[in-house]
Amino acid sequence: MAAIFYFSSRTGVESERMSGAVRAVFESALSGIFGAGAFGGALEFIIRKSAHLFLYFCLGLSVSYTIDGCAPRRRVFLLTVALCAFYAVTDEFHQHFVPGRSPELRDVLIDAAGSAVGALAFTLKKRRKKSLEIIIPKPEIKS
Repeated sequence: MAAIFYFSSRTGVESERMSGAVRAVFESALSGIFGAGAFGGALEFIIRKSAHLFLYFCLGLSVSYTIDGCAPRRRVFLLTVALCAFYAVTDEFHQHFVPGRSPELRDVLIDAAGSAVGALAFTLKKRRKKSLEIIIPKPEIKS
C-alpha cells in the first residue's frame, strides 16, 4: 500500500518522467527487434497500466495471506478483491488532489483485476498444497 500511495502522490510531471524513463529502456531494448518508434505512445500506456496490475497483484496476494486465518476460507477471495477495490477507489480519489493527476474509473477496474489475479494465485496455491497433503501425507515425528 505504501508503494501505491507513493506512486499516486507523484505529480503529473514526476509520473510522466518516471514512466518515460522506463519507456526509454524498453524502446532501446525492443528497437533492434521491431524498429525505432514501432510502438508509438502505446508503449507508455502499456507500461503504466502494467504497473497498476503488478502493484495490485501484490496487494491482492498480501491481503489474501493476511486475512486467510481471519475470514472463512470460501470468502477470502471475495473479501480480498472487495478490500483492494475499495483501496483503489480511495487511491483514485487521492489522485484528484495531486497536481497534474486525475481519477480514472479504468484504473480502478485494472486495479481490481490485478488484485483478483493475486487473490486467485493465493487460492490456487492453497488448493494445490491441500491436494498434495492428501496424496502425500506429512510424516509423523515421534519424540
